[in-house]
Formats: sequence, C-alpha cells, structure tokens
Amino acid sequence: MARLVVRKGELIVRLSWWEKLAARRGDVHVPLGAVEQVTADPSWWRVLRGTQGRGTWIPDALCIGVRDVSGTKDFVALRPRSGPVICVDLHAAAAPFARVAVTDPVPDATAATVRTAAARFLRGSQGGH
Repeated sequence: MARLVVRKGELIVRLSWWEKLAARRGDVHVPLGAVEQVTADPSWWRVLRGTQGRGTWIPDALCIGVRDVSGTKDFVALRPRSGPVICVDLHAAAAPFARVAVTDPVPDATAATVRTAAARFLRGSQGGH
C-alpha cells in the first residue's frame, strides 16, 4: 500500500512495486514548501476529482495514477475498501500536482505528521532569509 513519507524537505508518496506498475510511474516527490492543506477524509470518493489519466482505474477497488483536473493534475493512490484517505492540497506552481491523495490506515496521525513537517519546513525557510 502506498505511504506518505517526509524526508529531507520533501513529501514522498512511496509506492510498492506493483503500485508503480499500476500507476505507470515511480514514487511521487513534492517539496514540503508546496503543501497548503492536509486533511483526513473517511470517503475516498470525495477526494477523487477530474477525469482518468495515466494509471489504473478499477471502480470501487483501485484508483492509482494521474487525474486531469481543469488544467492541473492530481496524483491518487486509493484503495476504496482499505480505509480513509489523506488529502494533501499543494501550490500548483511549486509542485508537479495540485493534490495528492493516498489511502492510509492511520490518517489522523499521518496528516498530523505531514502538517508538522510542512510547518517546520516553512519556519526554517523563512528564518534563513
């Protein structure tokens, strides 16, 4: 199952080997400075926007890959039957995607970790100027 990992100023969507095949891409790397909002949502359906792009789309079983959303793109790694979703909205100009959304077994803890890391990164980058 895909996992959100914070490392060296980046938010990484780490994919398993089979998820990389299904998504037709490698892990997703996003600068922590691009994080706008992090939410946990019990419903995978509410975070799924736009139309299917590159990836694998099996209704109510697996949604993984890039979605086209009004001139931007989202990356999703959702397993609808596996629990809630972490949704990370991003500054589109600073990141390759406008949103990343990943199914997570402990969404509140993961969301808090990402929020804290993004806030620390922002404070650290402002303090250096």
